[in-house]
Amino acid sequence: MKKIKLITPVLLQDARYLAHTRKTGGIRETETLLAHSELTLRYYEVYCEQKRMGEIIQRLIAACGFRGEEAQTVYLMFLYAIYLHDAGKINPRYQYEVLENASFGADRRQARNTHHALASAYIYIDHMYKILLNNPSEAVQKCLAAFAYCICRHHGKLDNGHDFSNLETWDEKYYQSELDGSIFEYVRYYMQESGVVEQPLSFYILCRLLYALITGCDYCATQEFMTGHSMRPAVIQNGGENLKRCYDGSAICRSIRQYQKDPAAFSGNPINALRNQLFLETEQNLLARRDAHIYYLEAPTGAGKTNMAINLALRVLEMDSKINNVFYIFPFNTLVEQTRKTMHPFFGDQLVVINSITPVVMGRDDRKDNYEVAWLDHIFNNYPIVLTSHINFFNALFGCGREQCFPLLKLCNSVVILDEIQSYKNSIWREIISFLQSYAQQLHIKIIMMSATLPQLDQMLRTVDAQFATLVEDPQRYYRHPLFQGRVRLDFSLLEKGKITLEELKEEVLRFQGKRVLVEFIKKRTAREFYELCKEACNVVLLTGDDNVARRDQVIRRIDSGEKLILIATQVIEAGVNIDMETGFKDISLPDAEEQFLGRINRSCLNVGGAVAYFFDLDDASFIYRGDARLSYSIQDPAIRQNLQKKQFGEIYVRVFSDLIAQTSKANEKNLANLDENCAQFNCKKIEEQMRLIDRNWQLFIPYVWEDLDGYQVWEEFKALSGNREMGYAQRMVEYSRLALKMSYFTFSVFRDKIPAGAEEYGGYYFIDGGERFVEDGVLDREALEKYYGGIFL
Repeated sequence: MKKIKLITPVLLQDARYLAHTRKTGGIRETETLLAHSELTLRYYEVYCEQKRMGEIIQRLIAACGFRGEEAQTVYLMFLYAIYLHDAGKINPRYQYEVLENASFGADRRQARNTHHALASAYIYIDHMYKILLNNPSEAVQKCLAAFAYCICRHHGKLDNGHDFSNLETWDEKYYQSELDGSIFEYVRYYMQESGVVEQPLSFYILCRLLYALITGCDYCATQEFMTGHSMRPAVIQNGGENLKRCYDGSAICRSIRQYQKDPAAFSGNPINALRNQLFLETEQNLLARRDAHIYYLEAPTGAGKTNMAINLALRVLEMDSKINNVFYIFPFNTLVEQTRKTMHPFFGDQLVVINSITPVVMGRDDRKDNYEVAWLDHIFNNYPIVLTSHINFFNALFGCGREQCFPLLKLCNSVVILDEIQSYKNSIWREIISFLQSYAQQLHIKIIMMSATLPQLDQMLRTVDAQFATLVEDPQRYYRHPLFQGRVRLDFSLLEKGKITLEELKEEVLRFQGKRVLVEFIKKRTAREFYELCKEACNVVLLTGDDNVARRDQVIRRIDSGEKLILIATQVIEAGVNIDMETGFKDISLPDAEEQFLGRINRSCLNVGGAVAYFFDLDDASFIYRGDARLSYSIQDPAIRQNLQKKQFGEIYVRVFSDLIAQTSKANEKNLANLDENCAQFNCKKIEEQMRLIDRNWQLFIPYVWEDLDGYQVWEEFKALSGNREMGYAQRMVEYSRLALKMSYFTFSVFRDKIPAGAEEYGGYYFIDGGERFVEDGVLDREALEKYYGGIFL
């Protein structure tokens, strides 16, 4: 790539101005401000080389409506924003007090404080008008204001752009612009003005990508000076040829290719023959629609979607040379671990899990003890293949923090697999698909959405700009096949009786003693009550989400061993736990939830015709699923019941989509037009709040002794680590990640208006002393907690 040449402000060329200092072997070393600015821009060039960033930015600029010379001007403004992000470090008080630069002792009184980010924004605007802008259009000035705002926030969090107003009152003595002061007043005006933006979502993505590049390139350049280690984006080389060779040589793939050549060879194994048909159809349709941005993969539970997803990701790498990273996104950590075990034999160290309970990877390359390098790779998701949570994914797209934005750089030119998309909060489905279509189209991301109950969300778009493709032409062909549809017989006889009592339910469930039985409730409290009612009469276990990881794994191992037991659970088992039961009972809630539940019954498809799922009505589903548009379509309705039996989820979604479109078209805060306005004003905080998948909750740390693990000791380890100021930041964060799994055994999320009186707050957790009072056999007793503290813990 040709080296980028920009015009440097005269002040930055003064070698007296420093950007950083470090001590090596007791010797103080310095980095000039010019050297840091050039190294930061060099990291942008690295991203252009590895992730084709220049192409993406110019595509985004065009999507915003800029053409010709004006588009080139906006692109140069974009580059200058990266280059001049630290120009405000000419602040003499910053030089003298922060960097201990004696050259500025006499001048330090020219500044009120040591801040430099706002000064950088001011100098940036000044420089742009001096060298680049001559009577710019309103749209160009809008970009200038937004780019300056990104500079201003590069050492903090993004907030709401329309509040950016500081520059018009700038009066620092050390730097005074010769420009007309009204130019800086325009910054406030254009950040509040929405109408000059042609494509608001593209404008939001352009500005967000700039913020990620400013902060990301700055971080990498700073780390290189401070540690001596450079960063290189980790990408998949040669179209994934090595990965594909390993996968294609696996037993499962060889078996599928054998079927492709000779279907008759699988006449004695009809379920695998059906899975192979589905696998090959999705592959064929993917290759036929290379132009698509978003693909739908709808297939029954037990059809092998994970294996299909692996194959499809490899085929995308093969067919599109620009794609060089893979992200696999899950709604539950349990699914992450299950999929990691499936994929690791094929991809080895190229595959890394990033979530709240997995330790940071150490020992890559020859830098096994370098915490700074390990932490940088972690926060940038700097691995060829990443398995992560939907929370991390949404943080990359919408989060306001610097480190939340870093993975956005790796998402460019990637294939992203979104698993269980129906589990995302459906009150924002319309906003989700609007953003996903723009991100996919503008950042050249191939998105594969997959589920057994897949909502084709593009039906809610106002304008369809991206290309959508269905990978299974007729899903009903597979859903209606006896091996899938006949896998579980649905029984609604208990529903016909109306509301049921726990005593009546117990009588029904105990008829199946000696089988593996799953009973699912809506409320954790009800599940526990039923457990207490049954535990003396049969072999019964409880799994509600208020269980620690070790106990949950113990339960799953018991089921996998074939033990005959009754599992009492909540919706935590619907997609997050891979189990295979013989008979099921479920309290009705949402059509999607009913189908996900059915996926836990006769999952192996070996007991055709013998597995039964009974549905009953006990608790009010709105207690847990409040605000969900699907609540209006319960299987109490005979028509919805028939849709479930025939797996016609598309017919249900047509009605749900109609409701959601109506809700987001009303003249209130939910109107989709508000999304355009917030994007046009770059109101990041408002968008982050709007796109939050999970409501805020409290993290309770309730210690007890579990086998050989002492929660009190874990808490003291956590506090000691937090208070260790001799340990560097990167090392401390790595050590936190190593402690995270042990912390999770004693951490419980609750929704409540206020935290219990007397709970000790530390590091975002609330410590509840005497945890043995509230935890039994690794399961939180919420009723005991509520009785002791008063109020409800949801």
